[in-house]
Amino acid sequence: MRTAVFSIISPNYRHYARVLLKSVRQHQPEWDRFVLLVANDDTAIDEELFATVSVDALPLPNRRQFCFRYSILELNTAVKPWMFEHLFALGYERVVYLDPDIRLYSPLPEVDEAGPETFLMLTPHLTGPIAGDDHPSERTILQAGTYNLGFLVVAQGRDTHRFLDWWQEKLEFQCVVDVARGIFVDQKWIDLTPGFFESVSILRHEGYNVAYWNLGQRTVRGAGSDATVNGQRLRFFHFSGFDPAAPAMASKHDFALRVSEVGDARALIADYDAEIRAAGYESFRNARYPFGFFTDGTPISDAARIAYRNSPALQRAGGADPFQHPELFRAHRPVRQFRRGARVSRIAAKAYQTLSPIRPLALLFPQPMRKAAREFLLGRRDTPPSPPRPNRPLPPGLNIAGNITHDTGVGESARLCRNACEAAGIAHHIIDVNDETQQAMYRTSVFHVNADQLPEVHDRLPHVFEASSYNIGCWHWELPQLPDELAESAAPLDEIWAPSEFIQSAVSSKVSIPVVHMPHGVAVTEIEACTPEEFGVPPGRFTFLCMFDLASVMERKNPLGAVEAFRRAFANDSNAALLIKAGQAGRHRREYAELAGRLHGIPNVYLTDRMLPRARVNGLLSACDAVVSLHRSEGFGLILAEAMYLGKPVVATGWSGNMDFMTSENSCPVAYELVTLDRAHGPYRAGQQWADPDVDDAARLMRRVVDDVDFRSEISTRARETIRAQFSPAAAGARYRERLDAVEQRAR
Repeated sequence: MRTAVFSIISPNYRHYARVLLKSVRQHQPEWDRFVLLVANDDTAIDEELFATVSVDALPLPNRRQFCFRYSILELNTAVKPWMFEHLFALGYERVVYLDPDIRLYSPLPEVDEAGPETFLMLTPHLTGPIAGDDHPSERTILQAGTYNLGFLVVAQGRDTHRFLDWWQEKLEFQCVVDVARGIFVDQKWIDLTPGFFESVSILRHEGYNVAYWNLGQRTVRGAGSDATVNGQRLRFFHFSGFDPAAPAMASKHDFALRVSEVGDARALIADYDAEIRAAGYESFRNARYPFGFFTDGTPISDAARIAYRNSPALQRAGGADPFQHPELFRAHRPVRQFRRGARVSRIAAKAYQTLSPIRPLALLFPQPMRKAAREFLLGRRDTPPSPPRPNRPLPPGLNIAGNITHDTGVGESARLCRNACEAAGIAHHIIDVNDETQQAMYRTSVFHVNADQLPEVHDRLPHVFEASSYNIGCWHWELPQLPDELAESAAPLDEIWAPSEFIQSAVSSKVSIPVVHMPHGVAVTEIEACTPEEFGVPPGRFTFLCMFDLASVMERKNPLGAVEAFRRAFANDSNAALLIKAGQAGRHRREYAELAGRLHGIPNVYLTDRMLPRARVNGLLSACDAVVSLHRSEGFGLILAEAMYLGKPVVATGWSGNMDFMTSENSCPVAYELVTLDRAHGPYRAGQQWADPDVDDAARLMRRVVDDVDFRSEISTRARETIRAQFSPAAAGARYRERLDAVEQRAR
């Protein structure tokens, strides 16, 4: 069957296309190779590996309007069905699409084995369930689409042109990132095709479309062309979100997944990194995107595109070529960034921090000089004032931006903020920081994004920062000093909220903007039955629960300290048990295996890595008798606060963020000694300090919790009272309201 294979790129992805098509030539040399270049004819490229087709060669409806309404991601996916149609018109019987960030490792015989009756072949994101609600979760996959369109095969058949006509109709106006409306570019529409058309084949071979989102279910063994996945030959790896500028991260779409944590797949990623660089990464990555500018050279912001496609008035005013009308979009100008090296940027940002406390003296200098200095130090040009908007300014209220769907501590921080606003009746709007189409609805925004990720979120959502009159960061950090390079992330913020006094102290010494103590509001409401017996604990045991996430650095969480304290307290007592629940074990197999090995043979200690939905986690917390944490540092200590909300005795290291709510009257703070780190542990560098808990003191307190019923009852009651009175969503909401009122007063 005469077959064409193609990918789609803008000029800044040329290196990705080179690596992809080189691997196709190696493993499927009989396929003709094409690249659709989303650029004008005058930016066409000449390559020996593939033939280039300009987007101008496609019969797009109202081409200039089509290209204006979509962001670079949206446009590079919206044109896909027209390229299929173009290649079929050249006489090909079958056309294969591959995303540019894919690399083949073996031939694809399953494509030929589909049979002549198949006209459409898809691969699912997942071929097995994901336990729990970690990101990526089954819910996030539902939001993105069941099938991953990084790979798509369309063959000539009875339904082919009917399918392409239908798909083109949808993508002309509705190829957008709008998860709230159930749309994710071209991908979500394809969920409908198995029901709409006969002869759709779902390819379940686990060697296809191996990527960050399914590495928890697919184990890579070996390297290169010898690699296997769950025992099957690796066909291709989809390096979705891999960025050579951040080679330690497996994908920019999953902040928690490090290359060091993906097993043998890390060798594939390292080799791919080298190939991408050799293919011209440094030369092409900053190539100009022609559809990113008005005809006068003014950059087009994503906010301008969103405004255009949502406004019939702007569409009429823009006419046949909105690229010629920058004057219509002055209210949606992007922040202009300076291009300079990372070292220069860090030095400039540090200088800005140092000079910020003497801002009153800066007023002695002429305004143009102040403006130029500010622009240089912050690395961006201030946007000129826009003409007054015809609509009213944003009303008071709070935009809550964060990884709202991620089952992580930072994602939970955003959800807790939402709950507090609901409890206090504060007008609020949720913004998913992974969706660049999100807009601000209120004057103040709080970004529940830690310092290391804030610059990336700022780059993705500059229009939200610009639209807000006051920008707040809610940061977590677990050691006494915030690193200098993280402090630089405060540049686009007006204020930082610290969930604990411990964080407030660590951050306030490094930034010049206000750092406000703003504890979380804690409540455990959704509870589904889940007992320790489900994890092997015999019935009737007094069960201590030690729950932690392996992504949070095992040395900091220190579960082995809890095990040793339990062993000393209950060496010959079978009436007590310790259940250790470790999260994200699939991404941290080495650490989990090491932990399991250390626990082997210790009586009455039980280990599980089972992922649970949030309501079942709450059920387990409710069913256990006490919680123990011999952590070396905590930013806030949410699990401990939730246990106290439920009236559970808590035995925990008496240092760091949890001491906001733990006292000797409502819990069991464990004695400790501060020690200096002699080496780095994840993001925690040598030279910093954390606590070394006293294991004997912890054993004594655990024994007392079991033996002294009156003591246990007293601290449990006081624990519940403390959290529900001082750290409830209503209490947190009242603090928010007081602070937001102060911000509003200052703005008047």
